[in-house]
Amino acid sequence: MTPTKTPTKRGISRLLAAAEFPRAVSKLRGGVSGFSVSKLGADSVEVRYSSITMGMSNSYRYVQLANYVTPLLVAGYKVETARDLPRLIVTAKTEA
Repeated sequence: MTPTKTPTKRGISRLLAAAEFPRAVSKLRGGVSGFSVSKLGADSVEVRYSSITMGMSNSYRYVQLANYVTPLLVAGYKVETARDLPRLIVTAKTEA
């Protein structure tokens, strides 16, 4: 099995922004709710949903994260929803 392409923080951020999802922007007053991407390991990144609203439930975050799955899959990545925290784990899809 050979991995097709390794996801990067920059690449996944660009992909989601191109799909017209807002990036999370935190400011002392105001800000924007949206996605954030962090490097998780050598071959993976995590995508989270951040909200400017205090007390946002994890179930709402999972609903928002579900919106990001289709563009990631269409782009050829493997996407897994983490059970421990509301986040998506994005890795390279492998081919036989």
